[in-house]
Amino acid sequence: AFGRVWDLRTGRCIMFLDGHLKSVLSLCFSPNGYVLATGSEDNTIKLWDLRQRKCEYTIPAHHNLVSRVIFEKSAGEYLVTASYDNTVKIWSNPEWTPIHSLSGHDGKIMGADISPNGKYLATSSFDRTFKLWTPE
Repeated sequence: AFGRVWDLRTGRCIMFLDGHLKSVLSLCFSPNGYVLATGSEDNTIKLWDLRQRKCEYTIPAHHNLVSRVIFEKSAGEYLVTASYDNTVKIWSNPEWTPIHSLSGHDGKIMGADISPNGKYLATSSFDRTFKLWTPE
């Protein structure tokens, strides 16, 4: 799968984002707007440096497709991924290493979001539940 970056002023494609082997299901800009995270059916996340116009990191994130990627909203200090493997993972910046793996859903995780103050993580699943996670 590939994506394109368009210049809205000129209507021209200025960059191709080529690299995922299957469909991209989720994407999120970092708070500074320079990095785009993509999550795919190929079980990976990619972090694209839009200034350098290239993929900086490819992370084999999960054992099933990545349904959601979210940057921490204030400074992009961490990235959250959710997956059909029933887990949520938290990755630390700048090396993008996993620092937490959250299990608790009995079904595929479809949605996730971080509260504006960064203190809560909410997830929703095919198991017909949603969970609210806290750092404690």
